[in-house]
Amino acid sequence: MRTITLLLLLCFFIPTSCKKETTKSGKEIEIYLLKSYIRETTGSISNVSLELEDSALVKYEDILWYDSDTHIFKVSSKTANWLNDVPPHGKAFAIAINKDIIYTGYFWSSLSSGICNWVVINPLNNGNGELSVDLGYHQGLEQVIPDNRNDNRLLEILRLDNKLK
Repeated sequence: MRTITLLLLLCFFIPTSCKKETTKSGKEIEIYLLKSYIRETTGSISNVSLELEDSALVKYEDILWYDSDTHIFKVSSKTANWLNDVPPHGKAFAIAINKDIIYTGYFWSSLSSGICNWVVINPLNNGNGELSVDLGYHQGLEQVIPDNRNDNRLLEILRLDNKLK
């Protein structure tokens, strides 16, 4: 009889203890690498033929907050350390809500001698966990970069989940 009771308790508690924590918004903002994309001659990423990698590079649970004034994502130390150890310099990314792409950019070190005419995140965050999203590293170039860093859909989700600074 004790064995049956123990089995019933295990069947009840194990599945409920392993459930993923849900967000107040019911949505997740994540950063993905792009599996395929078209790079324009200007350096911008075309909205045509975008394909996300299968899993997120930065998961929503690892985003601690976002500052809409400075455009900085604060990520967990685990994620920050991983990005420093294996920096994805030059790789294209997308900020997505439940895999719906909001905007794209490149991981591009500010220490690089090359210029980048698109949205950039410096992957070398010195372990501080702050990923600054900037409008390119360009000097004297007149390309207009669309600024979707404070897209209302992003801000609303972050606000509802108390991750907006």
